[in-house]
Order: sequence, then structure tokens, then C-alpha cells
Amino acid sequence: MFICACLESVTSHIKSGEGIKIILSFLEHPEVEHRISAFRLARVLSERFGHDLAKELRHSNKLLLLRDKLLDKQSTEGEKSDAACILANLSLLEEEVKVLLGADFVRWTVSTIKIQRCNSGARITRPMSSMLEGLLGLLLHVTRSCDLQTLHAVRENRLMSIFCEQLGFPSKPRVKQLALFGLKNLSECGRLLAARDAEPSPPRGLFYSFVFMCGKASSQPSTCPLHNIPCDEDGQLCLLKCKCIKPLVDLLVDEDTSVQIAAVEALSTLMFDTSDSFKRAVDELEQLGLVAAVIDLFIEVRPGDLQERLSWMIERILRVDNHNHRQSLNQSLVKALVEAFKHGNTNTKKHAQDALTNLKQLSGVSAKTSSRARSRG
Repeated sequence: MFICACLESVTSHIKSGEGIKIILSFLEHPEVEHRISAFRLARVLSERFGHDLAKELRHSNKLLLLRDKLLDKQSTEGEKSDAACILANLSLLEEEVKVLLGADFVRWTVSTIKIQRCNSGARITRPMSSMLEGLLGLLLHVTRSCDLQTLHAVRENRLMSIFCEQLGFPSKPRVKQLALFGLKNLSECGRLLAARDAEPSPPRGLFYSFVFMCGKASSQPSTCPLHNIPCDEDGQLCLLKCKCIKPLVDLLVDEDTSVQIAAVEALSTLMFDTSDSFKRAVDELEQLGLVAAVIDLFIEVRPGDLQERLSWMIERILRVDNHNHRQSLNQSLVKALVEAFKHGNTNTKKHAQDALTNLKQLSGVSAKTSSRARSRG
């Protein structure tokens, strides 16, 4: 705690003066030790003052320097991992992402991740973990757009599979979290494209997005139970077809809460469809163990961010008739929803209220709550 406070104080002093500008001037210093220290400090600053650092990097035309440092074979491993993490931590503009992280760079990033994993075996050292964090963070920049250039890169480099593979390795929570963010972004992109392509008589341009998502057009393809359009693994935008759902479900019981929340957020991208096909989607997710895992975790979880996100998923699941009827008999779930309704934050209370309404359990809860309020009065 003391070290963190000191670090925060130091970085604040650096930011308040000309510290950022001075540190960045050392990124190209001829002395290796000076450069290493400058990159290390810049990385710490990027975690706390990313906006200010990005502004100064743009002003000094040093964004390309960071990208080129990664590709420079003469750079030390520390410089490379710090450069990757700095770029990953910055809020880059869409045009900057296209310039800095073009097709060749994305291919290099994916190749480097694979090499890192092959060289590590079962053991991940601290420098390797740091480099993985940076590289995955760079790929996250790419996944934040749904344009054709991004879809090309996603398909060509099989980015959904790359992110999913990271979940199967022993890793620091931050590495898992970044991989989960990547899956969330790609799944969300797939959901948006599926919604467009499901519209009647879509324009020609939208049909191309469908082809990029699904990999190829077919005369009579079978539809995905989650997206209600044809999907295949080549599209790299469907968690089901890329076999990502089980690894995500497994992480619901991870010992790190931030990983659990990230897994829930990724899985939540499958719960937005409120059309007639939603029942089919929830039935499919139940077969994959998602419904039971979400309910079990919700029953055990304490008030907080994780409870809020789980309550949203529970409410969505209970919109489906056969599921709300069956779960109305689950007294542990009903009790957990009642507790969330009473003690959760504002959003959790709303989700729990809606879920209890779906279970036809709300009237009894409201009566008991009102009765207690009157007795206290």
C-alpha cells in the first residue's frame, strides 16, 4: 500500500511539471540504461495518465517510435514489452490504429504471441507475461472497430481463436482479462452484424458484412442458434462456432473477481436478442452449461459489480417461458434474487425485480418488504 501511494505521488509530480516531456526525450537516448528507465517510467505513466501521455506522444511524433521499437531486433526485451504496454494503454484514435496497427503489424503481433507461448511451455515468466499483456492490448485496439479492414484482419489472423487460446494457459489475471475483453469485442461485433443481416432485404453492402462474418455464402445454410443466421468458424465472430463458450463458462469460477466479471461481460453479448429466436439461443446455452453456471454463481456471490452483471443475465434467461417456470421452483435462486432486490445496488435491484416478476414471485416479496417497513414505522 505504501509503495503504491509513493508511486502515485511520484507520477503526479511528474505529470504536474514537464516530467512527461523530459521522460519521452530519453526514449531515444544512446545509453541503453537510460532508455530502459524511460520506457519503464512511460509505461507507469500510461497506466495512470494515458490521455496526457498520448497527447505528448502525438505532439512529439513518437507514437511511431513505440511501434517501431517493437519491431526493432536491437531493442531489449524490456523496451519491447514496455513499448507494447504503453501503446496498449493509450486511447488511440481510429485513424491512429489503422496507421500504427496495420495488417502486417497485426500478423506480426499474432505470430509473436504464438512464439511466446511455444517458448514458455507451462511456465510464464514476468517479462513474458508483461509482453503478452502488451500484445493482447494491441489486438484489443483492432477489435474495437467493425469495418471491413478489421473484419479482414480478424478472419485472416483468427483473432477470436487467438484470444480463446490464451484462456487455456496458466496466466496472470490481467492476461486472461485482456483475452476476455477481446472475445467480448468480437462477439459484440458479430452480434451487430448478425442483427443487420437478419433485416429483410438488406442492402448489398451489408451482405458483404454477412459474408465476412460467416466466411462464405451458401444457398441454404443452417442458422446459428445464437445469431439466427448462418455462422461458421472462419468468420471468427461467433463464440459458439469458435468453441469459446465452455472456456468462458469455466472462468466463471476463477479465483480472481476481475476475470469473473470479464467472462460474464463476454457471455452477456449472447443475451441481447429479444426476438422469437431468443428461446432457441437460451436453450443452446443451457445445453452448454452456461445457464446452470450463471445461476450457481449468482446464488453464492455477494453484492457488487459481479452480482449486478449476473443479475442482468439472470433476468434475460428468465424471460424465456420454459426457463422461468422451471427456475420458479429453485428456492435458492428465488432467495438470492430477493436478497439482491433488498441489498443490491440500484441496477441490481432493478434486474432482480424484473427477474422476480418473470418468476411470478414479486408480489410476495413486495408485501413482506412493505410489512416490515410498516412495523418499523
